Amino acid sequence: MFDCVLAADLDWGIGRSNGLPWPKLRGDLAHFKRVTSLVPSAVIMGRRTWESAEVRGQPLPKRLNIVVTRHVELTIPAGVVVAPSLDTALAAANRCEASFVVGGAELFRLAFVHPALRWIYLTRVDGHFGCDVLVPSLDQDFVAQPWEGDADLEDNGVRYSIRRLARR
Repeated sequence: MFDCVLAADLDWGIGRSNGLPWPKLRGDLAHFKRVTSLVPSAVIMGRRTWESAEVRGQPLPKRLNIVVTRHVELTIPAGVVVAPSLDTALAAANRCEASFVVGGAELFRLAFVHPALRWIYLTRVDGHFGCDVLVPSLDQDFVAQPWEGDADLEDNGVRYSIRRLARR
């Protein structure tokens, strides 16, 4: 089993120019850290997410970092695992108690239809941010499941909600 953690605007945009398009959302960052760091866990990300303005090719602390890529020339620090596919990454994360797919769009597309997907932790950013990276709409196939982390927040003038989704 694994979960996804993502933030998307009202157009299902998740990024622009290799970074997040909205201002820093402190509550969302705290949520991301809290969810992905609770137990020995793995974060699984694509190469572009690894190289993004937010990650900058540095491992996220206290988590097994797995980068999914077919680029064999990618330079990765010691302790970071490289995997050629989502399934290989999930197998490498098997020693952890929890695994989280954290981006990007292609990995999310694969994860959303994967039979081992349990939850999607979705931060829905209230606005249209002209994203150049989009994920498929989750409205048809997933529904919110109440949990203690549900929140409606605002940071830097941007409203957003945090929900946990499950397959319909």
